[in-house]
Amino acid sequence: MNWDAIAAVGEITGALAVFITLLYLARQIRQSNRQSLLGAFQHTYDNMNNWCTLVSESSAVSPIVLRGRESYEGLTEEERFRFDHVHLHLLNIFESHLYQVHQTALDDEYRKWAVENFEGIAKGYFDFPGTRQFWRNVRDYFPPDIQQLVDSQVEGEEVSSAFPPGEGA
Repeated sequence: MNWDAIAAVGEITGALAVFITLLYLARQIRQSNRQSLLGAFQHTYDNMNNWCTLVSESSAVSPIVLRGRESYEGLTEEERFRFDHVHLHLLNIFESHLYQVHQTALDDEYRKWAVENFEGIAKGYFDFPGTRQFWRNVRDYFPPDIQQLVDSQVEGEEVSSAFPPGEGA
């Protein structure tokens, strides 16, 4: 075997090693991205669970939420302040999660499920006279996709998706 043949085998081996290394790195990056995504979603669900715990287990908050959802105007100024911030916290969780759903390359089935899940939560918490009044007061502070999501549940409108046209499809 001559030196030209040895050099050619070396070049082929080197190219193959680079190709295998690139495949390995691509796989590692994909796994790392998936772990980051899962961590972000877990953070959202942890926030939602913490919110539920706050509302259901706090003897100071739960009566305010129960009374406020029936009559926002019937709350004292201090109670209204708590009621507002509890519900703003929930809306911020919605906004964070929907932003994640919009920005990730998830399949359409998951995107649809995520939006429907938050629509159900919005209906459960915002379809009361007091929470509708609260929503009317703060609605303009939120982006259109959150407005659409909550509006579709408190006004009884049928909205197929919380994605603007051309996104998420």
